[in-house]
Amino acid sequence: MDNLAKLQARYGLGTTELKEAFKPLRGIKINFITAGIFVSGVSQIVGYLSEYFNELGLICKWENAEVSSEFAALSQKIANSIFSPLEEVPKQDLERFLNLSAELSFDRKCDILYINDHPAISAVLQKDDAKKVFRAHYDASLINKNVWDFFAPVFKKFDGVIFASPIFHRPLNAKISYITPTIDPLTIKNTFVEKDPSLEVLKKLGIPNNRPIVLQVSRFDRFKDLNGLIDAFEIVSKEIPSTLVIAGTKDTKDPQAKNIYAELKAKAKGKENIFVLALERDDYIVASLQSIADVVVQKSFSESFGMAVTEALWKAKAVVGSDTGGIPFQIKDRKTGLLCTDAPSTAEAILKLLKDKSLALRLGKNGRQFVQENFLITTELKKHLELFKKIL
Repeated sequence: MDNLAKLQARYGLGTTELKEAFKPLRGIKINFITAGIFVSGVSQIVGYLSEYFNELGLICKWENAEVSSEFAALSQKIANSIFSPLEEVPKQDLERFLNLSAELSFDRKCDILYINDHPAISAVLQKDDAKKVFRAHYDASLINKNVWDFFAPVFKKFDGVIFASPIFHRPLNAKISYITPTIDPLTIKNTFVEKDPSLEVLKKLGIPNNRPIVLQVSRFDRFKDLNGLIDAFEIVSKEIPSTLVIAGTKDTKDPQAKNIYAELKAKAKGKENIFVLALERDDYIVASLQSIADVVVQKSFSESFGMAVTEALWKAKAVVGSDTGGIPFQIKDRKTGLLCTDAPSTAEAILKLLKDKSLALRLGKNGRQFVQENFLITTELKKHLELFKKIL
């Protein structure tokens, strides 16, 4: 049984009709392009999209270009400007970045060149017969204006530009489609791990199971406000003895991530109820932590869509998230989770869920249903079908 058939059988997602709708596109060649540091959320999306498109009869491949340290530093500077209008990037840096991006080499013999995020954006400036799609996996509504003005003319050259929502970008005269990220419920990462196996994972990680567990899964990125999360947790733990687990990815290529990890370890030093974990990429460990956590948190200053929120909601967990980016698309306050704005409100929301188990169970149940209706893979496939038909 293929994955589409499994989705039909387990969740009634109408994949028979989807296969029929994709028939006119069979044989179409799509090259997914990423460049630079392997970002988990983007890699997750590209990975399952290419797999499902192949199953639907398209011919997909995925290339991730290695980049120089200079390019990576410039790319990170631009990424920071996307999440904060105060982060300025000099014009000469933007021009240098665009030149380095143009030097990246990809297989361009395809029908659709699908560019993910800004590192490979210069691919649209090179001449070939492929249609070109750009997908922004972030909320660019707060992007530094000078950076947006620099890239806006480049966006216009694409045959299609994808954002998650109209509120995720400044005014742009381009062919825009709105496609929210989704999850594949068949993957290990999106599987609920039963209690006993989850406890084994806790044991291996040295995390006690005698107190409620508060969890945040995210990159070691200053926009995830992990320092603020610790501040909120310390308010919580004074009232209810608990354990905080911050689970990030071990990334030796990102100096910013290494610095933030070191800061957090220093802040947590001597505190036996706070665990800062730099993990190898292991979806089973992440799924186990999300499955056994009492409350899952995403306390971000700025967020793209927040797929860790989707993953936790799908596991019917009680979730607290910042009112930013794509998080409020998923957390409908007091219906599918609780929204927060700062450390005190985060602490208040966590305490409310730890004290009121019936509320936590109800929000978790509603959250799973909301994800099933809006954020499973077939929804994303249908929207891509509309886009591809439009541009080919």
